[in-house]
Amino acid sequence: VILGFLGIIATVIILLGGFKWMTAAGNEDKITEAKGLMTAGFIGLLIILASWGIAKFVVDLLFNATQ
Repeated sequence: VILGFLGIIATVIILLGGFKWMTAAGNEDKITEAKGLMTAGFIGLLIILASWGIAKFVVDLLFNATQ
């Protein structure tokens, strides 16, 4: 459940970065800030997906070992 909420937050960060980029009106400082937000969101999303995969793998192994 927590990873789901974190995924939503990461998606909102990516969308916020996209919105800032679209409203930057060619200002390089705002575009750089938007790229940073989008990069942070993508990295966060990758970390969340990797942690979900590792947790699922470990729980499945433990479940199979106790049956």
